Amino acid sequence: MRRDRDSEKPARPYIRPVTKTRSAPKPRPADVAAAQERGRAEFLSTHNVSRETLERLDRYVALLTEWQTRMNLVAPATIGDVWSRHIADSLALERLLPEATVCVDLGSGAGLPGLVIAAARPGLSVDLVEANSKKIAFLRAVQRDLGLAGTAHAARIEDCGSVLAKADIVTARALASLTELFALVAPHIRADTRCFFQKGRNHEQEINAATAHWRFRMIKHESSLDDGSVVLEIDEIAPR
Repeated sequence: MRRDRDSEKPARPYIRPVTKTRSAPKPRPADVAAAQERGRAEFLSTHNVSRETLERLDRYVALLTEWQTRMNLVAPATIGDVWSRHIADSLALERLLPEATVCVDLGSGAGLPGLVIAAARPGLSVDLVEANSKKIAFLRAVQRDLGLAGTAHAARIEDCGSVLAKADIVTARALASLTELFALVAPHIRADTRCFFQKGRNHEQEINAATAHWRFRMIKHESSLDDGSVVLEIDEIAPR
């Protein structure tokens, strides 16, 4: 009796077909504009900024919204809430900063908080450090358009020692753990250079982890916008 050759082949394992997850649809321009208009009105009801600062912030939001259609500068779901999610948050940090000559903003991304700080303090030179070339193009475009002082550096933070050495203030928004940030900045900044790091709800764990390896002086500023978030004001950083 002749056997069917196909019956001698081992059965192929069943492979479940991959189900593609649908990405969230991009918000419609009309919806974004309406949400931004509402957010701006609410922002102005709670924040007192000069006419010149507001003009610069308006222009920044316009440029951010325009460039966001070509690249992800911020999470797409937050572009409509730019005034409450990004502008207000960055200004809350700016109002903690002392008088200074040079600020260095690490991992600037969409310019948060660096460009907002520069817009609020035109006399302050704000250097922006960002490794992503597309985002650097955006940062430089905004600096030119708004006439902001400072340089956008297309480089990794660890390669910007000479930039950090000139800083009176260093800022970073939700960039890396406190331990990692200290390792990046401590070899280059002065003892009196003041760092302002925006942190989320896990900041206590980060502080405890950093304390095992570093000595530092710290003031914790609670966020008035987001429960559990803080701005950590830190100086005198030194390894243990």
